[in-house]
Amino acid sequence: MISSSHFRFAESLKRGNLMNTPVLTQVDQSRNHPDVFLSYASRDRERLKPIVRGLESRGITVWRDQERIDGGESYGPRIVDGIKNCKVLLLACSEASLRSRNVRQEIQIAWSYERPCLPILLESMTAYPEPVRYWLEGNQWIEVLDRPPEEWLPRVLISLDASGVSGRHPDRPVQSDVAHIALNRGLVSLRAVARYNDQIWPIPADRISDRQDQPRFRDLGAPQDDVAHGYRLGSRVCLALESDRDGHLLLLDEGTSGRIYCLCPSQFAPDMRIRAGRTYFPQHASRYRHFEVSGSPGREHLLALISEDPLMPEWISTSSFAPARRLEPTDVETLLTRLRHLPADRWVALATWFDVLE
Repeated sequence: MISSSHFRFAESLKRGNLMNTPVLTQVDQSRNHPDVFLSYASRDRERLKPIVRGLESRGITVWRDQERIDGGESYGPRIVDGIKNCKVLLLACSEASLRSRNVRQEIQIAWSYERPCLPILLESMTAYPEPVRYWLEGNQWIEVLDRPPEEWLPRVLISLDASGVSGRHPDRPVQSDVAHIALNRGLVSLRAVARYNDQIWPIPADRISDRQDQPRFRDLGAPQDDVAHGYRLGSRVCLALESDRDGHLLLLDEGTSGRIYCLCPSQFAPDMRIRAGRTYFPQHASRYRHFEVSGSPGREHLLALISEDPLMPEWISTSSFAPARRLEPTDVETLLTRLRHLPADRWVALATWFDVLE
């Protein structure tokens, strides 16, 4: 069976030795081991109240300095302890917070304890500022802005769930609730389910000397080979994908214009079957040797769905003028409908991105 990425909780268990953890009361556990550490600027405190209410209404505990640090208590050790024992650092991004020395310090502490960071945007931005870019690059943000909770809360819940933070729904189990949200909010939420990961990555075409697929993986902890996440218009790009088992691939590309193309199956990759190990795209059997970066500057998103049975084999393009099929809203809805009827343990989602530069 293929394990669905949005139901993986094992990583959260790796962060602590449960056998050696003292038994705490429910109140003490909530205080000392919060689900989420909220990093923010004091100027944004009022704007964050709906976010905190939305999370706490789903049974997610939130660490906030205003409530967790008593008067006269040294705040430094308490903050370090809160980050060390949380599961996710929820970073409220605004001009004030990303210029805050305290917030930058909290980001670095989360990095040092290998706590995942989920950025939420309180204000519009196009890139992470230089002082925090090193720690945040590769983290996909969620836009909250001035939107109502029903527009951003599902994506936040999905991303938290992928990091082992599970909310509660009064009528159905958490896992089915998260899957339901994801499959009813389109490819954006599917990317949130997948999260950015290191199993799929873009490579400059001239860096591939042998595009034959490889029945092996990188060593544990090894970096992605020749990865680059910024390409100028006109660049030639290939893709590498590592799967932990055999399956059928559906590979989708959402360009900077918002148009969505199916890269597999396509004339770039006519065979949906992949083997465990590394696969390169375009496939060896394709008459194309690379993808060419086109369109306008911005961020391009890639989403790979690997399933036991082919998802959308009819999407392969037969036109010599269009090697990849451009998807319409009805195509996306058909895909989501099929996923709704597919058991969650029979498919997995992987995602990555790259920036298109002038």
